[in-house]
Amino acid sequence: MPTTSQFQAILEQGGSPVIFHRTVEDNPCPCRTPEGYRDPIWHIQHPNNVMCNEAGFLPSSSDIHASIKGFVQPIQSTRATRLRTEMLLEDIGEIETGDHLGIFPQSWAGVTLNFYDWGVSAEDWIEFQDRRYTVIHANVISDPDGGNFHHWEVGLRLISKEPL
Repeated sequence: MPTTSQFQAILEQGGSPVIFHRTVEDNPCPCRTPEGYRDPIWHIQHPNNVMCNEAGFLPSSSDIHASIKGFVQPIQSTRATRLRTEMLLEDIGEIETGDHLGIFPQSWAGVTLNFYDWGVSAEDWIEFQDRRYTVIHANVISDPDGGNFHHWEVGLRLISKEPL
């Protein structure tokens, strides 16, 4: 059995439920200025229009919102794993309280996961145990069987300390 199939089976059996939310920014709001900034006055003048996100884009039918499975743990608990503190500091930077490490499949239930170019304005998020996280670092891990892609290792930063 290929390792990707084994990994999927392990996730199915013991992975934690996670929500993956990715905003596709293909629908610019009319409030955007020619320079690409949001104009809040436009929204005051047009109160019946949908509010855009912090980057100035409206919700899109291409947005991805999926229930997946993954392994998520506090970064401090990774000290007994192959991830040395030096590696974490090099990859993620200064570790903050609430930072987590997520290990996710390449795809789940037909949804391809992509953690690159993650939005920094909380429009993209991972929800785990009723808390939302943003991605601060992502690595694609190659398939040891020689394939291109096995899984993601993702640094997660807590967006809000309050449960949803």
